[in-house]
Amino acid sequence: MSDTAIFISISTDELPDSGQLPGDLRSLKQLPNSDERIVHVEVISDNPLSEKTASMLLDGGASLTVLASASDTSAALTGGLMVRLHEFMCTYAHISQFILAGSDTERLASPAAFLQRAGYNVIIAGTDRGTLDGLRSVCDDVAIWSGRSQNAKSSRDDSDSAPKLDPYEILVDEVTRGREKGQRVLLTSLKQRMRRRMRRFDETRMKDQDGRPMRKFKDFISDAASRNLIQLVEKGNASHVLLPGEDIPEDTDEEDNAVSEETTPRKKRPSRRSAPSGNAEVDPLLDTVDMVEGGSAEAEAPAEEEQDLPTLTEADFDVKNINEDAPAPPVEFIELLEKLIPENGDSLAELLIKISEKQSSGDWKSTNRELKKDLQDSFYNELLEPVSEESPTRYVVVDDWKGIIDFL
Repeated sequence: MSDTAIFISISTDELPDSGQLPGDLRSLKQLPNSDERIVHVEVISDNPLSEKTASMLLDGGASLTVLASASDTSAALTGGLMVRLHEFMCTYAHISQFILAGSDTERLASPAAFLQRAGYNVIIAGTDRGTLDGLRSVCDDVAIWSGRSQNAKSSRDDSDSAPKLDPYEILVDEVTRGREKGQRVLLTSLKQRMRRRMRRFDETRMKDQDGRPMRKFKDFISDAASRNLIQLVEKGNASHVLLPGEDIPEDTDEEDNAVSEETTPRKKRPSRRSAPSGNAEVDPLLDTVDMVEGGSAEAEAPAEEEQDLPTLTEADFDVKNINEDAPAPPVEFIELLEKLIPENGDSLAELLIKISEKQSSGDWKSTNRELKKDLQDSFYNELLEPVSEESPTRYVVVDDWKGIIDFL
């Protein structure tokens, strides 16, 4: 059972003389699936509603929020909705889906994109089919907000003329693609690939063959393996996904060890000081210093300082390939990207300019060489993803980046 909240944003100037809302409240309540319960309904308006409309909403279990008067009504309604969503998310931790409704659905675009990036499923309901179709990139589904309750759900179902995607088919397809390219398919990136193909993919809404609810992505993978759709192989700290009948690579352990050796600094082997000549003995104190410092007591020439890279460009980065061996970038770096990148994404060129400005102002202390490594590792680990298929060169930080970094 998952929880759904409904928020209706409306301007009283858009209402007819009767004061009635554009659609029936019951039509919105029929949008969630049978295993989803509605725990909150709220109407946000710029002015008090008529007594008859307010009574009808209150009788239907809705709460009413009237915003302070403002010269820009549209901006006030968008801002007021964002504030209420923030407050609600902090109060109710078990919400998984939001339904945003209104007659002017363009005002719902920014709130919907914000919720979707935060990991929630979002349905936008409105009265104009043409406007709704243009909002599919910022939500998971759209629906016609009708005046008759029985029409809302059917119009939502009719809008999805394409067949429903099977998560198991998508899983097998993604594993097949990776293996055909010779890639090691790990859980860290596999879920992100599926989210790109299925915006509403959520394993916690599914049950395994025994009817038990899935609590994490690995439960979904294990269930797929029990159906003989894939193989799940545990090697060291990584979970590898292979195709059925595929031989387990013998070098998997060696690759894991190689990664560990490459990312772990090697300790220098202490050297014994040789006697200068004749029967002269080595000073035991100096020899002890050698053992502690792990090197010779003889003076070494200081290593030449590595020069920083010049200004970075898009050509310095590989944004298409995945590298399972790449280490996770620092958490602070991903937090910086979240602050810099807007909801509609940034191109790589725009992002580099923003980070360069932060470096110049002293707000972000890193060299271009460090920046190149951290940003490339972000792409290698799929911590940055395209906003949509229509905007493949504009990137945002993935919703569950913290879980991915913890896994890495």
